[in-house]
Amino acid sequence: ATPLLLGYVPSEANGNLSADEYAEMLVSVCGIAGILGTSNLINNVAKAIPENVSIDLSDQREVMRAVLEAARIKAPVNNVNVLTTTVKTVRVNNKLKTLPMNTVFAGSIGLACFDESVFANPKKYDHKRQNIEKAVLTFNHVGFSSEGAGTRQCPGRNIAMKLAADFLIGLRTPAWVEDNN
Repeated sequence: ATPLLLGYVPSEANGNLSADEYAEMLVSVCGIAGILGTSNLINNVAKAIPENVSIDLSDQREVMRAVLEAARIKAPVNNVNVLTTTVKTVRVNNKLKTLPMNTVFAGSIGLACFDESVFANPKKYDHKRQNIEKAVLTFNHVGFSSEGAGTRQCPGRNIAMKLAADFLIGLRTPAWVEDNN
């Protein structure tokens, strides 16, 4: 087992799995998340970027911004869940509600990316938005940084972005077939 699980103790809360079984399950879950999220992102690049939009494929930053905008238009992973670490008071339907610690909150990444107060004309694809890198909600985090921005941020974001960028470049680069006759 990994050194990260040295203090792991099988219990009812973790299905009484051994450390090796638990580690294997975690790797499997990460694999599923990586495959599904990345394939959704690549699919979004194919579908969300209009064919008539000009993208300088030799400019890595512009390609990245094009991929981020495709992810904003249709989030590859649409929901994020977090547990409250303290008692929270929130406004729901204009009424204050107090929620206990360890309440599960679910947020819609997809809906957040269509907030008109953050993204002008949010239904229109525009990879040249001034705030796309700082305000887009993807990879379980606000904004995008290849260096990382917190423990909840998707650890595979750079791989997903690289695959999606390479896919976009390949999709937009004409393939030349040589006629040998």
